[in-house]
Amino acid sequence: MARIQFADFDDAVFAVQLVCPPALHPGAHTDNVQLLQLASQARCAFFAALGYRENNVEGVQIFVGDQAVQYKAEAFPQQVVQVQLAVRDMAAKGFDLVYRVVDAESGQPIILGKIGVVCVDRSSKRPCAVPERLKQRLAQLELLAAEVC
Repeated sequence: MARIQFADFDDAVFAVQLVCPPALHPGAHTDNVQLLQLASQARCAFFAALGYRENNVEGVQIFVGDQAVQYKAEAFPQQVVQVQLAVRDMAAKGFDLVYRVVDAESGQPIILGKIGVVCVDRSSKRPCAVPERLKQRLAQLELLAAEVC
C-alpha cells in the first residue's frame, strides 16, 4: 500500500495551541484518534475566529467530507502542540483545510493532513454552493508571521 504523502506548506492563515489528552492505550503516546480530534478542535477554532459556528456559516452548515493524515512523529499526553491551517482547493461545494501539527516548543512536525470541508444546506441536508461571502473572507485571510509556522 502506498503511503499518503503531503507537501509541507508555508502559507498558514490560522494557528492555535492545544494540549494532547491522556493516553488511551498502553503505548503511552497520544492515539491517532486523539490527534484527529486536535485537528477537529483547530477546525472549530478557525471558524469561531471568523465569527462562525459550524452549524451556521453564512447560512449553511459545515461538514467534514473526508480527512487524510500523514504521521511524522509521536505526540505524548500533556504535550503542547500548535495546529496551523491553510485554505486550499476551493470548489463549488467545498474546500480543503490543510493542517500541520507541530510541537509548540521545538516546532518538530507531528502531523501533516487535510480536512475536506463540504457546505450543506441546513434544511435539505444536501451539499450546496460555498457562500460567496465565505469565499471572499477566506480569500482575504492574511498569512501568519513566518516565526509561527
